[in-house]
Amino acid sequence: MNLLIIQARMGSTRLPGKVLMKMGNKTLLEHLLSRVQPAKKINSIVVATTTNAEDEAIEKFCAEKNILCTRGSDWDVLDRFYTTAVNFNPENVIRLTSDCPLNSHKVVDFVMEEFEKSGKDYFSNSNHEPDFLEDGFDVEVFKFSALETAWKEAKLLSEREHVTPYIKNSKKFTCGWKKYSSQYTYKLSVDSENDFKAVSAIIESLKDVPDFGMEEVIDLLKKKPEILSLNKESEINSGYKKSLKEDKNVR
Repeated sequence: MNLLIIQARMGSTRLPGKVLMKMGNKTLLEHLLSRVQPAKKINSIVVATTTNAEDEAIEKFCAEKNILCTRGSDWDVLDRFYTTAVNFNPENVIRLTSDCPLNSHKVVDFVMEEFEKSGKDYFSNSNHEPDFLEDGFDVEVFKFSALETAWKEAKLLSEREHVTPYIKNSKKFTCGWKKYSSQYTYKLSVDSENDFKAVSAIIESLKDVPDFGMEEVIDLLKKKPEILSLNKESEINSGYKKSLKEDKNVR
């Protein structure tokens, strides 16, 4: 059983409430859900938010859309993932973040297929600098057994906040990476107001292209490079880099 978990919270420090901000007629979270739901390799989808009062809005949104929702720790996202996953007894867990409204079921299925072929404990099209970055289309998949070991053993703040660093760095697991497209070099996750403007411009430009994927985004940005100037100062993985600078043992 393959369980897709989308982490989401309203408490972003750089763009508070971004998950339920609207791009066109849909929120970021709604865009993401509608774009990944057709994935053939997913058996169940759940949104994992926090127990903070502000995230009652996400729970309410999920209830209205008939989307499963769980709530857990704000800062210990590894614990939030594990306590969500353990209720479903999955063999594999797919991780997405709600700040990637452009992500696509095509990329999810690609990563799942590569994961299955590889026989590894972890696989991603992104999240490994400098060679494997497809920011905004990031998909990570890992065995539930790897998640459980990380949940038991990870001690650093960066490992708890960002879910997969222990799996990737502890050398206890086999890991693999492969990009979906060698042409993709962009920063399209939504961390700031300028990111929001850039991704909104992409969605508006492609609104008449049914079920567009990464290929259509690449083609658009080649034709309209001015869109990239909207968030040219944005940095990939700045949150994780900040965690590393402030790292400490928390368990």
